[in-house]
Amino acid sequence: MKFLLSLLACCCILSPAAAQTPAQTAFLKAETRRIDEQFVRRVVDITKLPAAQVRAAMPAEGRITEPSARVAAGIEKQLGEPLSDEQKQAIAHADEERRSALAAARAAAKNK
Repeated sequence: MKFLLSLLACCCILSPAAAQTPAQTAFLKAETRRIDEQFVRRVVDITKLPAAQVRAAMPAEGRITEPSARVAAGIEKQLGEPLSDEQKQAIAHADEERRSALAAARAAAKNK
């Protein structure tokens, strides 16, 4: 019983969603969508692929992976040829900006 209570307490402390209000959750969801769409547009500009193909190359939400590497690998598979080093670097830079924007959105959600 003590173990279960400890486990429950840890889950509540470690889960940022558990402490969010509905307004915070809605804000963060909308910001995440906006940021992800901005990332897709940047990758479209870099690769000249349709947005649907870029989205298909993106890893599923919550997957523990390096999104820029997964996107580049998925696009290369779709194209049947490798991306240039410049394209890979541009995708990695766009992903860094996406991660930074998501962190800022999470911080802003706490104030909503």
